[in-house]
Amino acid sequence: MSMMRLTWKDAVATAVAGVNVAVYAAFLQGADLPVISGVRGATATILVLGLVGGCALSAADELYGGERTPATRLFTVVASLLGVTALVAGIIGLVAASEVALAVLFYATIALWLISTLRHALGIPGAPPSGRDVHEVIEPEQPARR
Repeated sequence: MSMMRLTWKDAVATAVAGVNVAVYAAFLQGADLPVISGVRGATATILVLGLVGGCALSAADELYGGERTPATRLFTVVASLLGVTALVAGIIGLVAASEVALAVLFYATIALWLISTLRHALGIPGAPPSGRDVHEVIEPEQPARR
C-alpha cells in the first residue's frame, strides 16, 4: 500500500471536523451561544457542517468509478452506513430535539472524517485519475479529445 499525500480538501475537512468538535463540546458544556445552545441548533450546525465538509468535499466518483478492490468495497460500505446513520440521526435530532440523536450524528460525522482521512493518507486506492489534465500529463503532445 503506497502512502498518498493529503490534499487541501482533507485540510478543509479536518478544519470542519474541528469546528464540529468545538460545537459539540460547547453544547455539552452548556455554553450560552446563539444557535448551538439548544439541541436543534447544535444538530442543525453539525448536520450542515457535515454536509459541507463531508459531502461537498468528498470524492465519491473515485470510489464508484474504478477498480473495486476489497479495501475500496469495505470503505464504501462503512462510509455509506455511517453516512446514512448520520443523516437519520440528524433528522431525528432536528424533529425530536434528541440529545442521543445529536450524539450519534456527531460521532458518525467524526468517524466518517477519520476513515476518509485515513483512506487518503494510507493510499487505499479509489479509481485511477482520469480527465483532460491527466491526459495532457501522460501525452502532452496530443491534446485531449472531447
